[in-house]
Amino acid sequence: METSATEFEFEGPEKKLEIILSSPQPGLRSNKDGRWDRIVEAANASILSNVSAEHMDAYVLSESSLFVWDDCIVMLTCGQTVLTNALPEILRIVDEKNVAFVFYERKNFIFPHAQPSDFEDEAAVMRKFFPGKSYRLGPSDHDHFHIFHWGRPDAVPQPDTTLKMLMSGLDPAAGAVFCEKNSGTAADAGERSGIYHFCRRQARSRGKDEVMTDDYLFSPQGYSINGIFGKNYLTIHITPQPSGSYASFESNIAEEDYSEVMREVISIFRPDKFSLILRTSRENYFSSQYLTMANSLSGYKMTERSLYEPDRGYTVTFSNYIREMKE
Repeated sequence: METSATEFEFEGPEKKLEIILSSPQPGLRSNKDGRWDRIVEAANASILSNVSAEHMDAYVLSESSLFVWDDCIVMLTCGQTVLTNALPEILRIVDEKNVAFVFYERKNFIFPHAQPSDFEDEAAVMRKFFPGKSYRLGPSDHDHFHIFHWGRPDAVPQPDTTLKMLMSGLDPAAGAVFCEKNSGTAADAGERSGIYHFCRRQARSRGKDEVMTDDYLFSPQGYSINGIFGKNYLTIHITPQPSGSYASFESNIAEEDYSEVMREVISIFRPDKFSLILRTSRENYFSSQYLTMANSLSGYKMTERSLYEPDRGYTVTFSNYIREMKE
C-alpha cells in the first residue's frame, strides 16, 4: 500500500486468495513458528501489525490484509505482489485433503502493464494445485472481475457471504485525508474520514459493543484498516494518488439488504464509479434483495450486471455503477 513520491502508478485493486477448510484445523492461527510471515513474504509483502480475537486473527500488510480463522484463510494483496506464490507456502501448513473450496479473485488492473502476470497466468498457477475453472464477469473493455474457483466434489458450503465495493475516481477532498501531510496519524485519518464511525456502527448494529480495529497510514499516502467483531471482518484500503485513485471495502457481514452499508461507504469516498461484487452460498442467497439494493443509491446508475453460479453451491453477482451527471 505504501507509495513513494515518484511512484505514480501504484496498483490499488487487490488480488484475493480464499481457502475454506472442511473442518477446523487446530493450531492453524498460531504464528509462533513464523508461518504467516513466510506466507506473506512469499507474495512479496510483509506483516505490519495484527490483532487477535476469539474467533480470528487479522493482519495489516504492507500491501493489504490477511485474515485467519480455524477453518478459513483470506489473503488480499495489492501493488506488484504475486499472491499465487503464497499458495505453496499455505499448503505446507494445510492438508490439501481438508480443503473444501478455493477462490482466487481480482478486478481488472488500472496499470496492467506494470504487473508481472495476467489473470490467465495466475489461474494456470492455481490449476497446478486445484483443477478449478476461471471466469470473467463484466465487459472486457470496461471494469470487470476475474474468478478462479474450485470445490471438492463432496463439499457442501456453509452459510457464507462476502460483499466487495471497488471504487475508482475518489473525490479529491476525500482522498486527501489519506495523505500523510494532511493526516499525521492513522487515527487522524480514520476519525476525520468517518471510517471509525462506520466501523463502530457496523459492530453495534450486530449486537457487538465494540469493534477491534487495526489501521496504518502509509508515507506519503495510502491507508489500510481491518475491523473484526465476532466471526466477522471488514477491511478498507485506499490509494489516493490522482493518477489512479482507488478504495476498496470488503466484509463477510451477512445482510438481507446492503443498501445502508453501501450508502455509508459511498458517502465516505464519493467515487466516480465502482464495482459491486456479492458472493454467497446458495443457502444464504440474497438475490431477491439485490434489486432493491441495486436501485437504492441516489446519484449512481447501474451500467452492467452479471450473475454467475459456479458448481459446488455458490453464486456471484457483479455490477458496475457510475455517477450520474447533474444537468
